[in-house]
Amino acid sequence: MNISRRKLILGGGAICAAGIGASVLGPMFQREGRLVPGKPRYGFINGTEGPLPQHADAVIIGAGILGIMTAIDLTEKGLSVVIVEKGNIAGEQSSRFYGQLMTYKMEGETFMLHHLGKEHWRGMNKKVGMDTSYRTQGRVEVPLSDQDLQNVRSWIDQKKELVSSSVPLNTRIIQGEELKNRLKGATSNWTIAGFEEDSGSLDPEIAAFRMAEYAKKIGVKIYTQCAARGIEKQGGAVSDVVTEKGAIRTPRAVVCGGAWSRLFMQNLDIDLQTLPAYQSQQLITGGPGLPGANVALPGNIFFREQANGTYATSPRIEVIPIVKDSFVYGYKYLPLLAPEDVFIHFSINEQLLNSFKQTTKWSLDKQSPFETNRDMVAVADVKDLNASLVALKKEFPAFTNSKIIDQWSGAMAVAPDESPIISVVNECPGLVVNTATSWGMTESPVSASIAADLLLGNTPVLNAKAFSLYRFS
Repeated sequence: MNISRRKLILGGGAICAAGIGASVLGPMFQREGRLVPGKPRYGFINGTEGPLPQHADAVIIGAGILGIMTAIDLTEKGLSVVIVEKGNIAGEQSSRFYGQLMTYKMEGETFMLHHLGKEHWRGMNKKVGMDTSYRTQGRVEVPLSDQDLQNVRSWIDQKKELVSSSVPLNTRIIQGEELKNRLKGATSNWTIAGFEEDSGSLDPEIAAFRMAEYAKKIGVKIYTQCAARGIEKQGGAVSDVVTEKGAIRTPRAVVCGGAWSRLFMQNLDIDLQTLPAYQSQQLITGGPGLPGANVALPGNIFFREQANGTYATSPRIEVIPIVKDSFVYGYKYLPLLAPEDVFIHFSINEQLLNSFKQTTKWSLDKQSPFETNRDMVAVADVKDLNASLVALKKEFPAFTNSKIIDQWSGAMAVAPDESPIISVVNECPGLVVNTATSWGMTESPVSASIAADLLLGNTPVLNAKAFSLYRFS
């Protein structure tokens, strides 16, 4: 059952929906939305060998893309940096993202986070001296309605005024032959669309691993299978990061734990509010006569051409598992009134029971929950993926012979306003969080810069108040 975000949003809405009858409750029990043990989808980068260093200028908790990019930024600022990771490098969401770098219809400081992030990625291959899979390819999105089109026109006008001439907005309305050429082979007669000319593309099989290689090359030490258990303080400030393999003395730490950040912070009595959200995707073979680039059409048809000619596709339906926190602050998600083309499935499964049993306090000399949850991945919603592929082939017959290479689901932790949390932690000087992103690849270069500046007491490139941990209080 599809439930539009305009009707019900996440936890609080889901609980209400569960009460209206079996027609809603039944599909919730059948819907995927579980975490299971997994591994990086493709690629593997070994961690640093040998014992942990006794001290470091900064310790990053988590070796996903946010942790890797934050470590790179701090290292380039002259600090000695260590990353500790409970599982493998990019073992969870960072090898399972969709891979489009875009600003289309983004608002507030999150728009600037994406706008500047795209600029950083355009120069990334040259910076790191290897192919990260980044390509500038352009993205076409057909509006859902006349009102949607009007909103996009207004958005383009407003954002062109907002950005600087040195990094202009390259989004415009296209129609006629230009649109027809970009939707080559479509069976529908699409007449008008938004076109983000400098939208980028990154492949989940490559990007995070290349950035990890670069991080190690410039001196970042990355210790895998080495869960951080917690933070020790001296005089109220960070003094050590305690891991399962010992403690690292440091005055600075950054939590980049993705879906696990909330649990880590709970052991510090810090309320970092996020709820889990999963999105299924698949990789299919390419072939001659395909439209290429990045396309979003009404009817949940989305595809992105990868660097090797394969295609990532997704129905862009979020699966929201109901958990304990849904009852606690799910109501805060109700103001999220997103576009009608974004749909949500709610899921009731063992994750609900597990969330009530999950301990949120542990001693740092005892095993932490992270040591029993190394690389945890979401189960793909195969039913939705298969249905979206049927719709794609109907709209673009050139995909008829495309075969499924892989199907997966990415696990995110979403804040009540869907913006990331990049913030100092007032209760623990020396601690910063960089987490809760639904667009980690796009945002990571700039979110890393913001996190590094906050950690060092510098003024960030963007107003960090918009990403504060305390904005929901």
